[in-house]
Amino acid sequence: MVLCHSRPFAWYPERVRTKRNKKRKHYLGAFDLPSGETVLGQLTLRGPATLLNLHSEMYFSRVEPGSCVKGSAQTGECLTLIDCRSAGTGRTSFEHAPTRYHADVFPHFVAVGRYLFQPRAPYITAAHFTATDLNVLFNDYDAFGSLIDARPVMDAVLQERRGMRPVQSGDQPQVCYFTGKTNIVRTSTVLGTISVGHYPTHTMGGSRGVSIKNRIFVSIEPREAITFDDAMTCIDEIGCFLSIAAGRNQGIDRISLTTTHKIGDYPEPIAIHPSYPWKAADKIEHHTPHSADVPLDPIDNYAEFDQVFRDWLSRQPGWRAARLRYLGCMRKGNHYDVERLVAAANMFDILPPEAVPPDGGLPIDLATTRDECVISLSKHVPSADRDAALSALGRLGKSSLPKKVAFRAAIVEKVFAGRFPDLQFIASVAVKCRNFLVHGGQSDLEFSKLEHLLPFLTDTLEFVFAASDFIEAGWDASRWNSSSHSWGHTFARYCDQYQFASVDLRSTMGR
Repeated sequence: MVLCHSRPFAWYPERVRTKRNKKRKHYLGAFDLPSGETVLGQLTLRGPATLLNLHSEMYFSRVEPGSCVKGSAQTGECLTLIDCRSAGTGRTSFEHAPTRYHADVFPHFVAVGRYLFQPRAPYITAAHFTATDLNVLFNDYDAFGSLIDARPVMDAVLQERRGMRPVQSGDQPQVCYFTGKTNIVRTSTVLGTISVGHYPTHTMGGSRGVSIKNRIFVSIEPREAITFDDAMTCIDEIGCFLSIAAGRNQGIDRISLTTTHKIGDYPEPIAIHPSYPWKAADKIEHHTPHSADVPLDPIDNYAEFDQVFRDWLSRQPGWRAARLRYLGCMRKGNHYDVERLVAAANMFDILPPEAVPPDGGLPIDLATTRDECVISLSKHVPSADRDAALSALGRLGKSSLPKKVAFRAAIVEKVFAGRFPDLQFIASVAVKCRNFLVHGGQSDLEFSKLEHLLPFLTDTLEFVFAASDFIEAGWDASRWNSSSHSWGHTFARYCDQYQFASVDLRSTMGR
């Protein structure tokens, strides 16, 4: 017997979809082009291979880049194809047969619902989605369970059923449950109110058994209605945070939007199918996140999670470019090359001014000499060498890449209290390798001897970047560091390899 509470969220798009069409990938119907023409076609949803095939006996205009195509499927769904691309209208001619016209249209997004979607209208009131590792990041372990000894509660469980007919209980009853508390976290951020909650479903039971299945959703409720582009940006921002928190890139699925449009008394959701969805990366078994390894625990340390999440999102506008570069590095998983090392170092160069040490300025006499050199060089004919010299003079007194990396590494060293005794040295070696790979020329290190340590040097830069980011946002790294960890997060894996790899690096460098 199962005790459970399962009331579907009102916004969930599959609430109105039948079991048969949940996996629908093909839609036949009539499509209205931006030119006003209506053409028959078939839409196939297949990720990057998503395509609308249009066919007509009459010539129809080309679908211009960036436009929307709206259609009505024969099965009743309303389809909105957003940000479309098309090579143009082609034709097929045969002798003694009429000419037929055709076109292939690629949409970046497809909205499916019971009404046509208006992507440019600011009428989206909520966005919802799932992600790969939500069950790990929000490990609400007491929400579901089963009783070891269900005999004391069986009479209460069967009371309702016994009101309809006699039901006997046996010697080994089983009771599984869901507490009924759907909300896991709910917090107010610069993007609006963001909540994470359970969406449990259950079978009614019978001779084949009974089950409870759950899926966790993230919901974004902006302070005022927003457009489609703004909604997708919000999803991307949170997807970036979840990826860093989980230690691997997240796949984002089951996107739906709630708008001010209502059918009856309830808002009717729209399902969104991106042609280039976020995909989960790193399939290595031991790289699967574990709740004991991830840096944040919203269940037992909610205040810390709330602080980090809100602060991280508030700094996203200035940090976006650097964090996306970090995300690009993470997507490579266990693949390391020189390009990844260079990208990891360059993250620090595009941080906002408040995240790096301030410019030190120059003594008056040195500043005077610099200005004189700039005036003298400016008189020469423009050339690569002249421009390089001017560029170098312009950087005098500015915060350099080595200084930026050292500044961020100091944040990590302070909180981890001796866990990484040579972190500054290792980070400086990583930067020197990056400079050699970018600029070449003379170097005080032999890169060939360090090639086998390329993954460790890359991991050092990535760890310093992400860990210092979370620490500044309010992450209690000392609490996390006081526990033992496996390999279920990039932070944990770096800690595990640090001692051995740092000894190898010192030996290679002759220290």
